[in-house]
Amino acid sequence: MNLSFFRRKANKYFALLVVLLLSNSLLANDSIPDNKFLENCKKSDAYLVYYYTDVTYSKFWSGYKRHTSISAKLVVNNAAGVDKFAFLNLTESISNNLKGIKVKTIKSDGSIIELDSSLVFKRESKSNKFGPISYPIPGVEPRDTIETSYAYSEYIKKYELKDFVNLYSNLPSLNSEYTVRTNSELKVRYKTYNNFPDPQVISNDTLIYCVFKMDKVKGVSENQNTCTPCELPYLYYSIEDNKSELVTWKDIYNEEFNVVTQPISLDYEKSSYYRRWKKRVIGEAKDSTKFYQLRLLHKDIQDNFQMEPLRLDELIKSSGYFLKEKRFNPSSIRRLYRQLLEDLEIEYSAVFARSKRNGPIDPHYIRKGEYDHIFYAYNNDKGILNLLYPNDEYHKYQINEIPTSIYNTNAIIAKPYLTDKLKKNDKFITYDFKLAEVDSVTADIIKLPKMNVNNNYLRHIYYSDINLSEKNIFFKYRFSVAGGLSTDLRSFFSYLNQNKEASDFYDALTEFEGNDSAIQIDTVTTVKLKETSPFNFSVVAEVTLKDGVTYLNNDILSISLENLIEHKQVETDLDSVDLNYYLDYAYADYFMIILNFPCEIEVLDIENNQTSFKNDSGEYLFEVKTEGNNTQLVIQSNYKIIKEMIPKEEYEQLKTLNKIVKEIKNKRLIIKLINK
Repeated sequence: MNLSFFRRKANKYFALLVVLLLSNSLLANDSIPDNKFLENCKKSDAYLVYYYTDVTYSKFWSGYKRHTSISAKLVVNNAAGVDKFAFLNLTESISNNLKGIKVKTIKSDGSIIELDSSLVFKRESKSNKFGPISYPIPGVEPRDTIETSYAYSEYIKKYELKDFVNLYSNLPSLNSEYTVRTNSELKVRYKTYNNFPDPQVISNDTLIYCVFKMDKVKGVSENQNTCTPCELPYLYYSIEDNKSELVTWKDIYNEEFNVVTQPISLDYEKSSYYRRWKKRVIGEAKDSTKFYQLRLLHKDIQDNFQMEPLRLDELIKSSGYFLKEKRFNPSSIRRLYRQLLEDLEIEYSAVFARSKRNGPIDPHYIRKGEYDHIFYAYNNDKGILNLLYPNDEYHKYQINEIPTSIYNTNAIIAKPYLTDKLKKNDKFITYDFKLAEVDSVTADIIKLPKMNVNNNYLRHIYYSDINLSEKNIFFKYRFSVAGGLSTDLRSFFSYLNQNKEASDFYDALTEFEGNDSAIQIDTVTTVKLKETSPFNFSVVAEVTLKDGVTYLNNDILSISLENLIEHKQVETDLDSVDLNYYLDYAYADYFMIILNFPCEIEVLDIENNQTSFKNDSGEYLFEVKTEGNNTQLVIQSNYKIIKEMIPKEEYEQLKTLNKIVKEIKNKRLIIKLINK
């Protein structure tokens, strides 16, 4: 790992060094690569001879300008490579800030076809913006080479003078480079991780130039469960003024916590709504502990106020305004929580966290802008740390409930050092729009909680009295979910439709689990949520399995398991994976189906309908038995993922686990009716 600062210094050989450095970069693709790596490249669908990114930062009026140039050379090996990679792909931002582009195809016979960019960038009016672009590059065939170069410029704010960079893509590359340059008014600060190679650096009175490069970069396939910064080399850099010092936790607290949490007091006429609401909710509990009062207020927010998207015209409205409107947005609820903590004189800390698959926080090198989760922590009357995570647009978090993406991650907890009580100017943003600033903070690393597999589960129980004259099966159904699955599932319901009736829950569950169930909801009788960990969410309903029974003759029927058992499985659609799987949590998914028949039954070939399997990734149990004088059929299917990080070496085991579940789902139970 390296931590470097580039300061102004004289260098009379600067021009020569720049020429040499640039020459090395330009000639890199002409060097002889490792034969084994090159052979692997030629076996892939396509590979990069080189991929260069050059980023230049400069001051521009009161802000900054970032100019980016891309240059790439791609060899297409086969027809699959043509189908996958013979496209010009540009994001919406790049498309609308493009300064120049050139794309050409070099045919295997040496002829050249150039892309007519006017065909790519068509629009009815100059006022219309381009969307994302994915344009097929014409004339590409196997063994052709595509050369692409383009540049774009963006005008950015100070907080955008940073980036996380890795040189990996889904294609192998003989040579990949990322260069950063700026003038002497600014400096570059960087740190490399996971054995990223040391950069080449040149600095003089007018320019700072850094080259981060890697040769023989393997292609890497990513998915929703991978974490590139957890395993692969990467770097973080920031562009700063020459006089700036190292970032401290005091800076982060003032600039990234205060700015999003400090309550606003501009519309004084609405302040009475806050006072009346607080007095009404606390009511006769005014002599109770401040922690009990916080729970009362928090419950009222969860039960009686809607969450909506942020509206710009409400950005500086006070808590009283939103209490009157009976709704909050992610910004206003965050400010209300801080106002409650301060009014109740509950000492709190700021928590800065980063989603697991974005990579770990570096507690030793403080990096601005990397924290995508900022919330509160406080010690209750028993000295136990409690977490208070603000509601977002689609989810209402209970006390001590946090997003599953930060389960079991390291976070920073920072608390200001105060010698006196807070003054009003420190509590509220008023007409001077001045943010409160603390002089010092204490910071420490904490491990955020996780849910173990025993508290992280889905449980389905179906109970039915079989009517032999019906093909459909009518069930009494109890569904319960706990832990991180409860958090995710409730959030998903809200995402689909914030005002969706409870009777639609099963449609949401079906989409959440990614399958097409033949089970339909008839009536929901009970919906309950426990407000304490593990936040059990349960539904009691009556449901129908259409065509659940197939009569083979008068005395023999079959029941399909495909529509009856729908486990939430970790996806294993890929043949192989390049990176480990980082799940939010380990979990269990239990199914129990109880069918009562009006006569004695026999399950044919029952011995071959039993399965018990376990490996390093998970477990699966399938069991069929008869009870109650052979008139009751009990089917049990339990699927478990027993670890939250599955190494890539165990991917085949995960595929085996899912294959066994699929084989069971493809079975049909053959049932013989006795003494019908």
